[in-house]
Amino acid sequence: MIRFENAAGVLDLSENTTISLEIQSPLFRFDSVPGTTSYSFSVPWTPGNLRRLNFPHLRAAQGETIAPEPYDCYIDEVLWRRGSLLYKEADEQKRVWSYTFAADAADLQARIAGRTLRQLELGRVLLELRPDAAAYALPTMHHPQFYGGKNKPFEQAGGLVNDYRNGVYRTNTPAAWQYPIVPFPRLVYLLRAVFGALGYQVEGEWLADAAQLVCYSDRAVEVLAAPNDPVPVLPADFALAEHVPDMGVGEFLVSLQKLFGLMFLFHPVRPRVRIGRLRDVVAEPGYLERTAGPGRLSPALGGGFLLKMALADDELNKTLDTSWAQLRIGAGQTTIDSAAGTLHMVVATDPADNSRRHVPGILAKGSSPAFEAGLESRAGLHLLYDFGVTADQDGQTYPLASSASPDPDRLPGLDWPDLYFHQYSAWLGFLDRAGSEQRTASFRVADLLALDPARKELVNYRKYLWEKVSVSLNTSRRLESARFTYRPIRL
Repeated sequence: MIRFENAAGVLDLSENTTISLEIQSPLFRFDSVPGTTSYSFSVPWTPGNLRRLNFPHLRAAQGETIAPEPYDCYIDEVLWRRGSLLYKEADEQKRVWSYTFAADAADLQARIAGRTLRQLELGRVLLELRPDAAAYALPTMHHPQFYGGKNKPFEQAGGLVNDYRNGVYRTNTPAAWQYPIVPFPRLVYLLRAVFGALGYQVEGEWLADAAQLVCYSDRAVEVLAAPNDPVPVLPADFALAEHVPDMGVGEFLVSLQKLFGLMFLFHPVRPRVRIGRLRDVVAEPGYLERTAGPGRLSPALGGGFLLKMALADDELNKTLDTSWAQLRIGAGQTTIDSAAGTLHMVVATDPADNSRRHVPGILAKGSSPAFEAGLESRAGLHLLYDFGVTADQDGQTYPLASSASPDPDRLPGLDWPDLYFHQYSAWLGFLDRAGSEQRTASFRVADLLALDPARKELVNYRKYLWEKVSVSLNTSRRLESARFTYRPIRL
């Protein structure tokens, strides 16, 4: 038996209404984070429903976008999922609306559709000229075209952003604006801010792996002292959203998922998301036993994979090797193409003393209100590890960010050969060998509540991971069975 309830009361449903649900595992899709969705079902125009749902057909007819309605889903009087009802259409003759129910990742997708990272309220951050600030790093970077050729003193000083000498960052005088400050948001801080803006807490073992990752930014933190004053100054704080990649929220999360082999697991009733590693699912020996009937079996395709990452809009791509941004596994029939990537590493020379530093480099225009550079950032999601303050080839210290791994035994370098070796080989090997089996199993509410996509199931003496579970729930009858789509996992 199924019902939907929120603070406005219990939704009225007709007797013997059947709602078909598909529970998608978040482990198997590369282009999205799937979740729980239903097929369309009818909601009658009762007086209570008209009040609770506020005449959605009339509002839609006036051009209003009907926002998702938060509702809790109860099955046999047990809270199963917190999610949203999504309006589809109205039938005036039958006096019913069509709605679907979405929960976990599917609910989040409905609420972030069309929203970008820069549209989120990510908060303001105190500007501190130190390499170890909590929200961002200030690594030295070779960025000689930052001002589009209109700031010659900057180029003559070496074209370095976040220039650091003798334990301090170089700053400017009104007569010589040579040293822009560009914050690189820390990835874990950014993830917490993004999920926090959407009402979620984020946790999980992968966050420790990501602790040193930072996001490249091409936006200087400087502001103009006055509207017509050409001399910029450093502010006391800045909006984090001005220094994040120009991309959609969903694209941001899926890009990380594809680059690092991740899974996003949503708690069914609490606003929490756990970020885990797909390789750990393969390695986990535990399982749950389930009895299921005969199956319908499809063979493994075994076509291999083509792994690709995004290159920055960078003139260096024309002269430097970019083979690290792509890797073919087997026949390469399935493409995993992430919008995330990294930057080239170069050796930059300071013309003042000819000292050399190994730093990230890019030949592209930056973003600043100064020197007519403009505020349009072109930075995508390009990641680096923050190594902290290190010594250059001549003994001078500077804050280093790099595409290399700070801990090669534990963390991957940000190139596809290393990412595949550390993150993906076990998972993609499993997928390449795994066929698909559909089986029907006896299934009660307790089974539904215990479903875990990261836990293997032993069926007929073989281990599986489930990819999809299909159930039909009725307002008057108890749950009795479910249809599983399984992928056999051989260890």
